Amino acid sequence: CRVFRLCLLTAAVIANGAAPTRAQDRDTIEAGHALYAMHCMSCHGERLQNPGSSFDLRGLHPNEKPRFVGSVLDGKGTQMPPWRGTLSEAEIDQLWAYVRENAYD
Repeated sequence: CRVFRLCLLTAAVIANGAAPTRAQDRDTIEAGHALYAMHCMSCHGERLQNPGSSFDLRGLHPNEKPRFVGSVLDGKGTQMPPWRGTLSEAEIDQLWAYVRENAYD
């Protein structure tokens, strides 16, 4: 009986559009990966593996998105240039999705 209910619940979730959301999330993460490779990898390392000279982005927690966005937009002094005017809000969201997909937690 529990298995039957679980199957019904799964079917209902899929019918209500959960599958396209996952595909959309995957597209966002992949776009973020491409942006990361283009703009961030030289300092933050391949696949977010900190080369030791910059902040390890994999340590960012879900509640730290405002901190991430602020750092990307405004830079971090001489350590990181500001990306305001270069990256759009959507692109920053894509980068965040990529970072969170690869975070430690």
